[in-house]
Amino acid sequence: MDKNQYGVHRTHCCVKHGCKYGDKDCPVVKGEIRQDYTCERCNYDGINSVDELFTNINILQITNDLFSLIDQWEGDTWSLKEDEKYLEYKEKLVKYIKSQSRYNI
Repeated sequence: MDKNQYGVHRTHCCVKHGCKYGDKDCPVVKGEIRQDYTCERCNYDGINSVDELFTNINILQITNDLFSLIDQWEGDTWSLKEDEKYLEYKEKLVKYIKSQSRYNI
């Protein structure tokens, strides 16, 4: 994409909700530039600033990465992903994160 077009994407597109113009190579969606404002859908989700948006995205990414690592780990004699306690705590953690968030996650 021509860098001269970055301005319209910076002010209208959203890393979470996508490109307002439907461009597959949107620099905001691809993470090449940071958006200046939240989008309309962010506002409906209760996200009031770009900092809140990125905090929300970072929490989700960290949680997904943590679960991915835990799912890959295996102990000496048992697989963590088959352990009932792990599944129970994983579910509780997801519910807790959702309950503490003002965002639609």
